[in-house]
Amino acid sequence: MSTSISLEEQFRGLVLSLKEMNPTWMACDIADEVQSYENPPRLRRDALRRKINRILRRGTIKDKPRCGAPRTVRTKQLKKTVKRLLHLTRGQSQRKVVSYLKRNNIKGEKTSVQRVTKELNLKPFKLRKAQKLSRMNRVRRVACAKQLIKKFGARKARSKWQWNRIINTDFSGIFTIEGYYNSKNDVVYAENSSEISPDLRNASISKYPVGVMFWGAICTKGLIPQDGPINFTQWLRDQRPKNNSKRFYMTGELYAKFLDEEAIPAIAEVVEDQDEFIFQDDQDSKHRTKVAMNVIADHFEERIEPDDGDAKFADVWPIENVWGMLKEKTRAQTFDNLDSLVDFISLEWQKITPEQCEAMIDKIPKRLAQVIQRDGNQVYKD
Repeated sequence: MSTSISLEEQFRGLVLSLKEMNPTWMACDIADEVQSYENPPRLRRDALRRKINRILRRGTIKDKPRCGAPRTVRTKQLKKTVKRLLHLTRGQSQRKVVSYLKRNNIKGEKTSVQRVTKELNLKPFKLRKAQKLSRMNRVRRVACAKQLIKKFGARKARSKWQWNRIINTDFSGIFTIEGYYNSKNDVVYAENSSEISPDLRNASISKYPVGVMFWGAICTKGLIPQDGPINFTQWLRDQRPKNNSKRFYMTGELYAKFLDEEAIPAIAEVVEDQDEFIFQDDQDSKHRTKVAMNVIADHFEERIEPDDGDAKFADVWPIENVWGMLKEKTRAQTFDNLDSLVDFISLEWQKITPEQCEAMIDKIPKRLAQVIQRDGNQVYKD
């Protein structure tokens, strides 16, 4: 059980202390003194005076003894047991606590456990998705974060600030024509389940849903391309030889070709002088091939080097935020075909303004600082 003093007990202690320091003061004098404070109790003066009178008569900060029969279920021992089982315990639930109490012949049904949990001010928090980080990953993240802050600046007001020159690029995950359903939150309200039609109740899901992967970029001037991300799945399909029916995979040579034919022309439409900007892409090994590096060197004087960036920076780069926002927009939505999905993504993409992009870029050094403060652990939304 917690031994901390409640706000009510603190107030009683203040009243008794004022009386002890000023023996001649009456309840009205103490009320005047308390009301002169910066944060006085939210009571009218007469109500405050009556409350102070009661405290002075009792002469203690403790609560009055509870009237009636003593508690037999929600006892101090039960509260201590519930807190021990629930507090900061992963995978625990009230149902499991009730089962534990029954196995050990301790009084406490479901309702009692719920009330005790509320009295203890314990609230359930959902687990957050995070990258799987080893110890070496965390050490590497901290080293890279320090290097990037040192190289591109930590504060926008300083002359060292260069984040406004960054072009952050990346491929999205797979967007499917079938929306993501959460069995806990995606519900239909009705008086009885029998009145819900099958079309409304069922969430039909294919075993292998059709999907598409996009490529996009973000800089202080806005998203790239401006009219919507590039459909990389379609581009890759177009590169497959006509007589080859096997699955086609991206290679370093194909990535270099994609940059040269699609990505860099799209960047050129948004930024006037590419030499003024710093290119950043993923740390994938295909992106580090000599042919891909040469294509980037032909168009950009600077880039974030592989030794400076880290493959586990999905919680730092703002383009990941953009993909996350688009994923959320498609949640629980079903599209007739890939074209309608691509059109929807493009429409939502165009709604993100250059001002929003600049704000996301400006937060990069702050997130890097959080990576350092958290010893390389995952950084979450502000």
